[in-house]
Amino acid sequence: MDTKLFGRNQPGGLFSIVDRETFPTGDIWWVGSTVAAAEDGAGFGRNPDAPFATWVYAVSQAAAGDTIFVMPSHAETIGVTGAAAMTLSLAGLRTIGLGGRTRKPQILIDGFADTYVSITGADTVIENVSFKAGHADIAAAIIVAAAGVEFRRCHFLENTAAENFLVTIQTTAAGDDLLIEDCVFYGVTQTTECIELVGANNRVTIRNNLISGLFSVSAISASTVACLGIQIHNNRIFNGTAAGNDLAGAIDLFTASTGMVTSNLIYLGDDTDCLTAIDADGCGRADNQAANEYDQEAGIAATRSA
Repeated sequence: MDTKLFGRNQPGGLFSIVDRETFPTGDIWWVGSTVAAAEDGAGFGRNPDAPFATWVYAVSQAAAGDTIFVMPSHAETIGVTGAAAMTLSLAGLRTIGLGGRTRKPQILIDGFADTYVSITGADTVIENVSFKAGHADIAAAIIVAAAGVEFRRCHFLENTAAENFLVTIQTTAAGDDLLIEDCVFYGVTQTTECIELVGANNRVTIRNNLISGLFSVSAISASTVACLGIQIHNNRIFNGTAAGNDLAGAIDLFTASTGMVTSNLIYLGDDTDCLTAIDADGCGRADNQAANEYDQEAGIAATRSA
């Protein structure tokens, strides 16, 4: 009999029936600060009734290919001066937050302007987790230094108006095949960029996100080297900065970048000509629209093709 379901058990854990499309090949770990029995130690983390207390500890116990479930309303603060507050170095490690939009697990990056989350494990996946800035002008919230990293349905927020990320997601040259989709980036304090691609990051996909803030450079930028095969689709971008004229304040890609930039809806707060809201360089463009007045309908964000 054919079935789409698989059953599995693990020592100390639950017997579970899961869909084969999402069947975890490694161990399953549980994290939940709101569970009274939660503890970072031996004998915990295998069962949602006795989970680990912190995501950081769960990562230290996991192996490549494992899955970490972080329970609804989990709250955790991380921060180390001048270094990574935590490092995700295991290939294929998946962190999946449980809970709706207001009960996503929350990670507060706090205490220092030079701390960050480092991702060096290829194919790391983070889903449905909220990251908040707990300090003024944190240089970068997350540094992606591996290929195939995925962010899905995550929130990136300010804890208060004076606590912010200057850059939210920043890559190194190793950040090929990055995927950022269905995420919310929201801030009200002046920053530089939301997503900054540093290095020749090829086949990056950024789609279906809400990006809202005050970005002095651009909401999405490839700042140093051409990125090939980039795909930027169907994002809602609000850049309320009033600094400068003719700023490519929505999308600004490095010379000779290639790919497609399509169906992005944009508002810019300065008096930028809407034609220059996007600098897509060598990318194909279609159906991008931009406005720079609240009471005016957006227009095509480029010269119409002949």
